[in-house]
Amino acid sequence: MLKKSDWKTIARPGWYGEAKEERLAGYDREYGLGNWRIRHRLGPRLLNLPEALRLYELCYEMHFVNPDTRFLWVKLFEQASEVWTELESDVKSGLDYSIQLAPAPHYEDVSIRIIMKLYEKKFSGDHLIRIRADSTDIIGIALSSIHIPFIWPEFIEPVSEVAWWNRHKGSLEHFWHANKELQVRDK
Repeated sequence: MLKKSDWKTIARPGWYGEAKEERLAGYDREYGLGNWRIRHRLGPRLLNLPEALRLYELCYEMHFVNPDTRFLWVKLFEQASEVWTELESDVKSGLDYSIQLAPAPHYEDVSIRIIMKLYEKKFSGDHLIRIRADSTDIIGIALSSIHIPFIWPEFIEPVSEVAWWNRHKGSLEHFWHANKELQVRDK
């Protein structure tokens, strides 16, 4: 017999952006410290943050190994000295997702560095490249998570509102926010 979960989903909070810390502190106030959690739904499974970030990396890795998009990565390696997403200090995160110095989380740059390490690639360029949709560099725009396909788009949860992140149907960014669930302890 299956055990009843100690957690129940009460909301799909979507995008936090720069308000992440404020929103999480609000959950502490409303539900109590340790009485809530964030998960990402992948079909019947709920992923914790390390599992969800591994899936994030897999999406970037599949984009890297795809012969149709490989040229973007080659250009990135040739032109960039390093990558960042929110603040230039993102480079200090290296391969560690837990080092978040910016107000909004940044996972794109860390994922790229992890893929580079897996495939023994190095940056050989002379300038930082921002990996984000509003980057001033075309490669930075192209490698933004709004342009990285989610590897199982059929598992992206439907969303009724139109937001910037779900206008990019089937993208990693779309999955990341549409499938985020706020859970509280089921008493």
